[in-house]
Amino acid sequence: MSSHETPAPASTTDRRWVASAVLAAVLGLFLLFSPLWLPPDRSMEPQGDGIVEEVADGPFLLGTSWLDSGYLLPLVSWAAGLSCVAAVLIARRRPFTATTLAAWPFVTVWLLGTFVWGWWLALLMISCLVVQGSWRRAVVPLAATLATAWWYALSGVPAMLPIGPVNAGSVDGGRMVEAGSIYTVAVAVVVGAAAAIRLVRESWHRSDRAAAVERQALEVESVAAERARLARDLHDVVAHHVSLVAVRAESAPYTHPHLNEDARHVLAEIADDARSALGELRQVLGVLQRTAGPGRAPQPTARDVADLVDQARAAGQDVTLTGRCDDVPDAPGYVLYRAAQEALTNARRHAPGAPTAVELTRAAQGVGLRVTNPVARTHAVVTPGRGLTGMRERVEALGGSLTAGVESSAFVLVVTLPTDPDHGPTAPLPQREEVA
Repeated sequence: MSSHETPAPASTTDRRWVASAVLAAVLGLFLLFSPLWLPPDRSMEPQGDGIVEEVADGPFLLGTSWLDSGYLLPLVSWAAGLSCVAAVLIARRRPFTATTLAAWPFVTVWLLGTFVWGWWLALLMISCLVVQGSWRRAVVPLAATLATAWWYALSGVPAMLPIGPVNAGSVDGGRMVEAGSIYTVAVAVVVGAAAAIRLVRESWHRSDRAAAVERQALEVESVAAERARLARDLHDVVAHHVSLVAVRAESAPYTHPHLNEDARHVLAEIADDARSALGELRQVLGVLQRTAGPGRAPQPTARDVADLVDQARAAGQDVTLTGRCDDVPDAPGYVLYRAAQEALTNARRHAPGAPTAVELTRAAQGVGLRVTNPVARTHAVVTPGRGLTGMRERVEALGGSLTAGVESSAFVLVVTLPTDPDHGPTAPLPQREEVA
């Protein structure tokens, strides 16, 4: 294969046998309904207008007992037909072997006095199949196809078709060149159409690969940006608590003057460690701010979901809220808020004017969010975009789970987050088991 020829994808390779099998079946039917040889006591003589008529004569080899026995002609003809069908089947994998299997029957023309037109059709099919995979490997079967066509046109040998014996042109040369030219144009058109199909198919494959690469790049970009923003947000939450540790450790000797020197020394070390941790977190935040964009700001929590719903209602969106989550820790509360925000944004974008239901659920070791809105297509496929990809990354970073899909003519988004850091990832809350 040349350097400019791209290999076919695995799925296309698996379908290669389909085209070969279909063409082989067509060729088999064509050969089945074509006469395989002339009767031993008849032969063909072309007339002036390309019309042929039977004359009393026989094949080129006459007067031989093995020819007149009646076994050789059927054996040779059927062997040639089976060879051509097998050649079409293996054309994609073995083009040179297939060309040989389809070309050798023409040697028997000197024995039969004619040939079956389906043999030449097999060469044309092989050329069309091979050109689908490689331009260079199609040269040999294409050259054999054209050479056989011209030999047929110039020799005056009759060919057997389902309609009976035919001849390409008159023996005196009046229409031989014209017939050969017609065959050449026909081969060019058919093989050119096969090559055009290949170009279109390769264009589709390139578009599919480009779309897959674009989707992958989008997902990687979304995940990286969301991780950076999530890390920065978690930094704000952690920095708040670490700073409280430092302040309390430093102020403890003053609020509790009865502490001994060892306790004061330990508290001072705790305060130093807390300040060192804050310094390192600020350095990380400086890096994230260069890649994540906006600066620091007070972060919302699960309690702010109600305000988010009120803002959506003020903007004209039909939203209902059930349940509250007032005692959710800061980190899962922030992720829950962002998930609700993204869900409401998607509902406004993809289902404008449709009512949206937001439900908050609080369990012993977790918190859940369920957002539903009706959709027009009940069997729509959910393709994750930046929003869903980033949302999933946030949720799974905290050990939670996210499901999104269409159920009962409604798009359903379910988010479950653990609130106890000592426990591992949580399963979806059992309150809505119909969402898988």
